[in-house]
Amino acid sequence: MVLKISNSIASNDLAQALEFLDDFKVHAARTFDLETSDITQRSEELALRREAAEHGVMISARSRDESGFERHAAQVKAAYDACKRANAMENSQYAIEASANEPLIVGLNLLRLLVQNRIAEFHTELETTEREVLSDARVQAVLELEQFLMEGAYNKIAQKQGALPHPSYEYFMSMLMDTVRDEIASCAESAYAKLSGEEARKFLGFNTMKEYIEYAQGRKWAVDSAGSVVFNEDVKPATSKDIPSMRLINQTLLYAKELERIV
Repeated sequence: MVLKISNSIASNDLAQALEFLDDFKVHAARTFDLETSDITQRSEELALRREAAEHGVMISARSRDESGFERHAAQVKAAYDACKRANAMENSQYAIEASANEPLIVGLNLLRLLVQNRIAEFHTELETTEREVLSDARVQAVLELEQFLMEGAYNKIAQKQGALPHPSYEYFMSMLMDTVRDEIASCAESAYAKLSGEEARKFLGFNTMKEYIEYAQGRKWAVDSAGSVVFNEDVKPATSKDIPSMRLINQTLLYAKELERIV
């Protein structure tokens, strides 16, 4: 059954994969009893439940089901913990091998938390994840995105859009790019007087001019037939008269007096 789930995901038949996953969960619940099974059966059941939860995460990410993703992410975290507890209690002969998919699942969950701006949970997840998992390229890619986001290096995030470590990252990466694109657009409005259509398209990380034009129109930019955009056309350049010099001087003198009094 797990093989059928994997094949359905690989062929992008997500509805079929979800159906197989539901069937597997029902079958597993009827077949295994963790309270009465022997060590070998318990290990097998825990590993299968873990694998099913991992597939649930991947199916939810591919089908863009955020609530389903969160539900399966909680299940897979519980499954990882259960396997680790079992390994600590049982003879090493029956140890459950670490899942090859764990770095992918952890990376996906970290990317979700980053996109949802749940930074405290993001760092809590990092602290509770084993070093071997964190060192995996699929997790490191997300940590790099978080670093770029904190630095405001939005262009570097845009460059990573075409170099995802796994197809399952696409949905959350597209959500991150929407946020980043809005930030880049706001910066461009303040930093540039005019941009050509090709420059603006590259800045915003769009693959086609059609996508860029639709986005520009959504922001109510003045776009000409070539796609060029002019920012703040009606705004006059700032002059020395626009700087509140007397207020700044008074504030500076006040700060100096307060510092002198404190010393």
